[in-house]
Amino acid sequence: MREPDWQLVYHAASEFEAALLVGLLASYQIAAHYQGQLLLGAVGELAPTDVQVGLWVAPRHVAQAQQILQQTRQSGGADWCCPCGEDNAAGFELCWACGRDKDESK
Repeated sequence: MREPDWQLVYHAASEFEAALLVGLLASYQIAAHYQGQLLLGAVGELAPTDVQVGLWVAPRHVAQAQQILQQTRQSGGADWCCPCGEDNAAGFELCWACGRDKDESK
């Protein structure tokens, strides 16, 4: 059986965000992977668009994946700052740096 020709559906801000979104899509039975994380060390040397982590899915799942990702971004609410000082995206329920729960930061 031939491997699918993967298509880019999202540029994540970090490898961590990409991994979370791969897990989210997996919960909808959508196989996804990310690539580009090894280029993050070149931030400042390469153009910002060249060091983004891309999220890829099979062509038959592109529309569904984009819809899920869009809904996730829209329903996330506001970004929040953890008491440890780290800024977190609205969709994160736990601080990416220390693991503290979002509700503890209020």
